Amino acid sequence: MTTVLALALVLLLAHPASATAPIPGSPLDAYDKGIPYDVGVHRIARLTAMVSYTLMVATMVLGVVLRMRYFQRHVNRRTVYGAHMTLSLSTLTFGALHGLTFSYQPVWDLKLANLLVPFTGGLQRMPVGFGILGTELAIAVGCSVWLQQRLGYRRWLKFHQFAYAAFVLIWLHIITVHPEPRHLNLVAVGIAAGALGCLLAFLIRALPSPSRLRQGAFTKAVDNIR
Repeated sequence: MTTVLALALVLLLAHPASATAPIPGSPLDAYDKGIPYDVGVHRIARLTAMVSYTLMVATMVLGVVLRMRYFQRHVNRRTVYGAHMTLSLSTLTFGALHGLTFSYQPVWDLKLANLLVPFTGGLQRMPVGFGILGTELAIAVGCSVWLQQRLGYRRWLKFHQFAYAAFVLIWLHIITVHPEPRHLNLVAVGIAAGALGCLLAFLIRALPSPSRLRQGAFTKAVDNIR
């Protein structure tokens, strides 16, 4: 995660925003180019982005809950699994709608191929590419559920953990495509809180629990006795 933050900082410094130049794809940019700008499409894009990010954070947290025995004692596993699947599908749906809305915004000049192939768009090629690549990776992770029996649970679980990489790519898209998340405001606080929540969930999942440590110590003690 530290590497990702460093990469984001390098990207931001590599393309400093000018004080006079408008944000590419913004209403002011469209006005300067003499291109019509649909405010309704902009609001839909913004709303779907916020809903998709919120659902993605909830999906990541529930995925960790599914793997923790402590929560399984108090919450029905099937209920959490169903919520995890529903939230993940909703996340991908709103994320896809967010991307499709920009094909109706003339200033972006995005074709369907640009929305399917990362880093091929005209405006903000790198930030947009991060979002497309992250979404496609998340779709692949979600579709891998149908291959779980063929791959085996352990192999499938390793592939399923690419969801963390998908989140990082989408997070890079969010903080590089528009300066709003990089300033102190309600949206930035929400994005930061979601990222910290997912980071905490990742650490809980990655670091061994005390019970696993005790079990490992017990296993080593038994091996030494033998």
